Amino acid sequence: MLDSRSATPAAPPAPSASAPGVMRSIVRGHRRMLAVVLPLATLSEGVELLMPIVLGLIIDHGILAGDLRLTVLGALGLIAMRVLGVLLWAWTFVQSQKACMYERHRLRVGLTGAVLDPRSRSVQRPAGEVLSIATSDADKASDVMDLLPWVVPSGIAVLAAAGYLAAMDLWLGLAMLLGIAVMVLVIRVITPTLSARYDDQQSQAAEAAATATDLVHGLRVLQGLGVQSRARTTYRRRSRIALDAALVNARYSGISSGLTTLVTGTMLAAVVVLAALRTLDGALSIGVLIAVVGVARYVMGMLQGLSGAPVWWASLSTSARRVRDLYTDLGRTVDDPELRLDVLSSRRDERGNGASAETGGRPGGGGRGASGRRGAAGGLHLPQLSVADGEVVALACTDVRDADEVVDAVSGRVDAGARVGGTPVTPQERLGLRADLLVEPHVVDLFDGTLREQLATRAPEGGDDRADADWADRALHAAGAEDLLRILPEGYDTRILDRGANLSGGQRQRIALARAVAADAPVLVLHDPTTAVDAVTEQNIAEALVAARRRTDRATLLVTRAPALLQAADRVVFMHDGQVRSEGTHTELMSIEEYQEVVRR
Repeated sequence: MLDSRSATPAAPPAPSASAPGVMRSIVRGHRRMLAVVLPLATLSEGVELLMPIVLGLIIDHGILAGDLRLTVLGALGLIAMRVLGVLLWAWTFVQSQKACMYERHRLRVGLTGAVLDPRSRSVQRPAGEVLSIATSDADKASDVMDLLPWVVPSGIAVLAAAGYLAAMDLWLGLAMLLGIAVMVLVIRVITPTLSARYDDQQSQAAEAAATATDLVHGLRVLQGLGVQSRARTTYRRRSRIALDAALVNARYSGISSGLTTLVTGTMLAAVVVLAALRTLDGALSIGVLIAVVGVARYVMGMLQGLSGAPVWWASLSTSARRVRDLYTDLGRTVDDPELRLDVLSSRRDERGNGASAETGGRPGGGGRGASGRRGAAGGLHLPQLSVADGEVVALACTDVRDADEVVDAVSGRVDAGARVGGTPVTPQERLGLRADLLVEPHVVDLFDGTLREQLATRAPEGGDDRADADWADRALHAAGAEDLLRILPEGYDTRILDRGANLSGGQRQRIALARAVAADAPVLVLHDPTTAVDAVTEQNIAEALVAARRRTDRATLLVTRAPALLQAADRVVFMHDGQVRSEGTHTELMSIEEYQEVVRR
């Protein structure tokens, strides 16, 4: 998942150094289709190649010989060959495009699933770069299914044409083979350079996308600071770098196309001139000359197309490598069975079976009642503090790093001895505890959607009647956010932009808090949930939040320094220098000088 923190989340077994290639995976997944499409595509190209040859035979043995019957039958045969070639081409094209579109969808969904999976490793990449790889690069890498059904048959057809010319006249065949050899040499030399240029172009484009994403997300801040002009300059500079990389790449692509076109044009001109001279010498008939010219024209078209293959290959191989590298950074592979399209398409939002005190933390405890509400999970337990069911406990730390370590421990990013009921909260087990444990971080994200959809993100299934707003009203009340229904123009149906871009910081924080309350998790951990609100609002939130969570089957840990939340909690645990110094009510702890300093900061 995307995370700038250094803590490493749980991950499946890391892929080996020789992670499977993306294009190899794509081809392997469609090998049966290719076993049918490639021969039929080759047959289609063979039909196209045979047409000028058959025409030459008709001229020699039909028209020049005065055989009307053979001429008519030959003409009908050419029409039948054309129809057969078109039908074969259309069918193979449709099949290759289906495979290409399927692979684009598979890679996009697979990468998105890997990024969203909490078991994936954190990646130190901007969101814009990940988005670019999961869309643009995934699409380009899938083009291998468009490339193979065309390049392979075309290459075979060109070699067959060279064989035909050699059979007609050795010098014609040698001229053709010499031109092909020169073109292969040119391709061999320029392809690595093109790959490097495409890699640089894609990297610069991803950087530009990342910069644009950051500017859009920080638009309100930029406007508030009055630095829109500087922001435009930053993006313009980054976009110009990407443009320069694209222009350099286009220059090399143009040189590549020009060289291959020059080679093929020179070769085919030599073939036609040699054929004409051999015809004047009487070594070749008029029909053979026409057939040779037709074959040369056909080969010219094929080679002009094949001359673009290095550019195409450089683009898709570079994109495939970027996709593979992202999978590797996430600790996944393109062939990960949990990222298969059928699995991701049918999988529900799995939150695990949870744990309960009655079952000793074994999976299957803490189940749902008839209303869809989960029962008690057995509380939250760490080596230095415990939160029993029915308790609201606040943790005040003199050092923010201690607070972060506690949040990492209860989140399962590290194995620090935390437990929910009897189940350890570890990187390996935390996925199965999502039904019973919800940790709301200090930095929260809101997604594009209505206010009701924001609140329903983690609402228990069956526990909320979407036609009844009571559950949402209760969540907003617990977060001190009822006023939003009056402020937002369409109430619950007001659209909230990505990351709450159309909200203030306090509004975003309160909606995120209401979302956490609406989840009604048996164990809830909140990290500094009121830092963006004023003192009066904070007091209202403290009273309503504690009242909403103070139930016999709910345990709540507030990691905070806010006086209102500390005052409202049933118990306060004071941590100093990584150790629990004392615990009691807020009033009792105010006699400790260090605690007073923490609260008054």
